[in-house]
Amino acid sequence: MTRGRKPLPQEIKRLRGTDQPCRERPSSVIGEPVRLEEIGSKCQVSGLKSSTPRARDIYWATCRKVAAQGMLDPTFCSQILFYAIEYDIVLRCEEDIKKKGMYVEVEGKFGTMLVQNPSVKQLHAAMEKVLKIGSNFGFSPVDRQRLKMEAGESKPKGFKAIFAMVSVDEEGPEDQ
Repeated sequence: MTRGRKPLPQEIKRLRGTDQPCRERPSSVIGEPVRLEEIGSKCQVSGLKSSTPRARDIYWATCRKVAAQGMLDPTFCSQILFYAIEYDIVLRCEEDIKKKGMYVEVEGKFGTMLVQNPSVKQLHAAMEKVLKIGSNFGFSPVDRQRLKMEAGESKPKGFKAIFAMVSVDEEGPEDQ
């Protein structure tokens, strides 16, 4: 458990006049979103050249899709590359399972045994990662709805909620 006071948001410190540049934390607000025309110049990441051609195609298609939604920030590109690599693994595992089947024969000490294809376990692990990363970018309808709710205006909490309920009339009780 952490000790001490909870950190205050930078905006509250500015309002109070107690903000200090040496203690400022980085903001969680993302930068300017990348437009579709700028994808080629702003979304170059280091691991892209070492990935497979299919993973590169998935990467660029995903970048275009996220940019079309207006959510592509250059800092997200490495996460999109990881998504593309994992999605490529999913597709390779599916091909292997179609080719060899769910179970494969293995020669052992006591003869031939039937064991589960290792691609099945790898497929499940990669699919879990793909779904988790894809949810951050709104690739399914449920995730798009969640992102819209997070981006929309939230209801005030705490003192803000109390002040929002109290309405101040311009004319006081004496004026009536």
